[in-house]
Amino acid sequence: MPLVLRRKILLSAAVLLLAPLARAQAKATIQKPKAITVTSGRCLLKADGTLGVNIGPNPTMPTLAFTIGPGAFMADQMHANKAIFAGTGKYDNEIIAVYLGKTATEDSYMGLGTVTVAADGKSGTFSLNDGKAAGTFDCGAAPAKR
Repeated sequence: MPLVLRRKILLSAAVLLLAPLARAQAKATIQKPKAITVTSGRCLLKADGTLGVNIGPNPTMPTLAFTIGPGAFMADQMHANKAIFAGTGKYDNEIIAVYLGKTATEDSYMGLGTVTVAADGKSGTFSLNDGKAAGTFDCGAAPAKR
């Protein structure tokens, strides 16, 4: 087999293998307080019905983080909704955090807010109840069960 043909076949195979990975990339667009779009991260659905979304290039301090469900950290202390994640729909009083600074206390916005999951089951909108942060998210694929 000629070298040029082998290269074309290998390149085609690489594109086919990597294409699903490119489509599945998580993305968030913060519209308020300032416009920024970030990629990378993950959306996981735990066995207890809790959806965890962490999107942004820094996994230890994602740009956007929220949880929907009974396993939300500090849900009792913050009086957050602990209803099980059920897919498409509107979820009020969920814990949402937006980190735009270099530390958790610099340019950060946290509290209860509304998350609306679109009909596709993988994307939607979020906004804090105090109106200080809002935007959109896309998990890239329906959240995987963990």
